[in-house]
Amino acid sequence: MRSFLSFSVIVVIAVLSLSAARLNRTDWPQWRGPNAAGLSPFSKLPLRWSQTDNIRWSVELPGWGTSSPVVFDDRVYVTSQAVGSDGKKSLLTLCFRRDNGKEIWRHDFGLGVDQRAHQKSNLAVNTPVVTPDAVYVAFGNADIARYTHDGKLVWVTRYMSIFGDPKMAWGYGVSPVVLKDSILFPWDHHKGPCYLIGLDKRTGEIVWKNERPIGTAHSTPLVVDHHNQTDILVSGKNRLTAYDAATHKQIWQYGEGEGPFNGEIIVSPVYANGIVFTQLWRQSQIHALRLKSNGEPPERVWVSEKPGPQEPSPVYYEGLLYSLMDNGILVVFDANTGKEVYRQRLGGASCNSSPVGAAGRIYFSNNDGQTFVVKAGRTFELLSTNSLGERITASPAISGDELIYRTDSHLYCVRN
Repeated sequence: MRSFLSFSVIVVIAVLSLSAARLNRTDWPQWRGPNAAGLSPFSKLPLRWSQTDNIRWSVELPGWGTSSPVVFDDRVYVTSQAVGSDGKKSLLTLCFRRDNGKEIWRHDFGLGVDQRAHQKSNLAVNTPVVTPDAVYVAFGNADIARYTHDGKLVWVTRYMSIFGDPKMAWGYGVSPVVLKDSILFPWDHHKGPCYLIGLDKRTGEIVWKNERPIGTAHSTPLVVDHHNQTDILVSGKNRLTAYDAATHKQIWQYGEGEGPFNGEIIVSPVYANGIVFTQLWRQSQIHALRLKSNGEPPERVWVSEKPGPQEPSPVYYEGLLYSLMDNGILVVFDANTGKEVYRQRLGGASCNSSPVGAAGRIYFSNNDGQTFVVKAGRTFELLSTNSLGERITASPAISGDELIYRTDSHLYCVRN
């Protein structure tokens, strides 16, 4: 109980840190939700559903993508890549009503540089982030833009016009992050140079820029409040690097990776009870690091014996760390000791979607469109298996008592 209460306090602090404005219990405004941990402290989510049962609404999306939906107030936002009858590609920002799925507006972002992407994804890979006065979207060709909630395009910043086209192997998968003074959107790739970049919220112009080691990273940075300070934790290049959110200066580095092809990573770190759980690169072990005050380097708590997943980010819930491997095996760790609690295969399909949790349950999805609902705890208990009949690679949003799933072609609102 003590662990759960501590975690609840952390959730509240993280929610309030996103913006000064009040967040509704239905809001899921960024990658992995208001606390960037894939959890909702409020919800009573459905246990069972299909393409027709417990579906409040569904809409067919133009084109497809792997970016996750986000929710703010009465609206759902998502991005997509469409191809016209003439073969012309377009990048779309879409807005729907949360209560019935009716489309409110869409905007054709154009294409910019047609950056190559992996066959299981495309350029609509980056999850938007929404604040009370703005919608920020990004795409796999390192384009980023700001909209109003009503769909007016305020500005566009195209990194490849500034830094040149590095011809990245699989596109650019980092989602934007809102800071108090700027929008954080790093620039990483194998050829270099690489930068941690802050954009002016009003204009989209670069207002600060820190050089980074060479290497690709698709992991979204994590903003953490601890010990009366705010840090930006950035994964990649076989290291975890902390920056001061106010001065943007590097505070510490954990890990010693170096070299142009060292440290590609997709998994995002997660923070709870003073500990950040992270991987240093795509095939590394899981590292649990206790954050310290006054800019001191973190204390290593434990390191897993085996490598963690390549794509799904972990979920911390009531003292346990749930890690979904890309081959469908669920590995659960004691978050304090790193001891493996259990290891269980959920399904045979590959997994790219990151799990979410609420009300004593964890939800895991695979590329066959199945979602496995597992009871939280030290003993494996599969509560249900549900199918939407189509590949799920995006991570779902939790909005009150609803789950919003993005499949290859549809957006589903699942509710009891």
